[in-house]
Amino acid sequence: MTAPKPAKPLSKGGRVFIWFMIVFVALIGLGGGVALIADGVAGRDALADGPVGTLIPTDRRCSEESCSWIGEFVSEDGAITRTGVELRDAGQVGRTGPMPASIDNVRLHDHPDRPAAYAIDYDPVPKIAGGAFLLVFCLATAALLVRMVRRYQRRAGSSEPTGSVPRPW
Repeated sequence: MTAPKPAKPLSKGGRVFIWFMIVFVALIGLGGGVALIADGVAGRDALADGPVGTLIPTDRRCSEESCSWIGEFVSEDGAITRTGVELRDAGQVGRTGPMPASIDNVRLHDHPDRPAAYAIDYDPVPKIAGGAFLLVFCLATAALLVRMVRRYQRRAGSSEPTGSVPRPW
């Protein structure tokens, strides 16, 4: 059996790229995970104590995966009216499906930037669980990458002459 070759130190460009990727993975986890959790919590709060009303669809907004209704929300007592409200529910809205005249029994989450209405069949648990999973997975991946890079640098650094200054990364 032959001894493994000593690892070559990473170039400066290689170190920059690896650390950029570590920060990128951590930010994806933080941003995406927190956004999914916040959306799930907003739906849960709206279903718990949001004003009940009717959504009158005026348009549909489609992404690559799905579509949702956009319209005007009017509370049951008529005191609250919001335009540009997006409906979030468990049903699938097709790109070519007919637009309903109104959708009753929805609850409003009145966010100043993007108000949303939630149908009674909306389940916030998948969003909250998915956000928590994304957050934990990406942060754990970033931590493992940091550990791997440091271990590699230590192995590559052992072949440096004694008396050299250790690298901080």
